[in-house]
Amino acid sequence: MASWDDLVLWVRVRYEVMAQDQHSLTFRLPTSEDRTQLVYVHHKGVVDGHDWLQIESPIGRLDEIDARRLLELAEDAVVGGAAAVGGVAVFRHATPLEDLSFAEFDGPFRLVTRIADQLEHALTGTDRY
Repeated sequence: MASWDDLVLWVRVRYEVMAQDQHSLTFRLPTSEDRTQLVYVHHKGVVDGHDWLQIESPIGRLDEIDARRLLELAEDAVVGGAAAVGGVAVFRHATPLEDLSFAEFDGPFRLVTRIADQLEHALTGTDRY
């Protein structure tokens, strides 16, 4: 069974953590040749008897993108979905911590960031995040 503390240690060994507090981590992952993407991981605590982890990656400022187009592009994603946080469109996915082994942590991080990066590129043509 994985815990939030286990995840923090696992991430710190593998990635350069840019920010951390009691319930969140921020780090950057490479997504393609010359692009990278920010990823935010939030410990959401126990909900309905399960300890939840939320993975989130920014796409673009809401006032600078076509939100309708974002939702249309996000339609094909296997997991996760688009949300707005503080005026920024993000791609987000959540999973119970206890369901993940250490090897399985990396997959959701990379999937969320790859999709967010593709959406950012399609909607803004930039690599801001």
